[in-house]
Amino acid sequence: MRRLWSESPVVAGRWTLREAVQGKPLRHPSHPLFVHFPAALPIAAFAFDIASRVHADLTLPRAALYNLAFALGMTLPAALTGLVDYLPMVPGSRKRRLGTYHLLCQVTAVALFAASLALRLLDYDARQTLPAAIALLGLGCLAVVVGNHFGGTLVYRQGMRVSVDL
Repeated sequence: MRRLWSESPVVAGRWTLREAVQGKPLRHPSHPLFVHFPAALPIAAFAFDIASRVHADLTLPRAALYNLAFALGMTLPAALTGLVDYLPMVPGSRKRRLGTYHLLCQVTAVALFAASLALRLLDYDARQTLPAAIALLGLGCLAVVVGNHFGGTLVYRQGMRVSVDL
């Protein structure tokens, strides 16, 4: 498996599987390509939830639910590409520590989003989002913002996965 992952070219006879997952064929790191939906859609869902509390309308909680479900679906490629960047980091290094904070915040956010989604599915036809679902979503959004701060610090201050020869 190690040979398949990092030694033998398997993509177009040129890149290893690891290089392909990291984005070398695209000449761009792959993790940033996937993180925007899981970061932005829950914030949009939160806005729909607040609007549903102001104006009871079936479409607002449904829009929030679909935004949240799609965001959770997009976490898989974001997490996989992030782990490919995280695992080879030097243990004990500043980059690894920042990466760990980023990872823990994002895992916390996903758990909170999943709990919020589960509450929503219990009352699919609600005209207003339950306050508990909104609270879980709000905490998840806060976790994403803090986690994205750590991710941004990794890229913009530590130069993680910033390369001119990708």
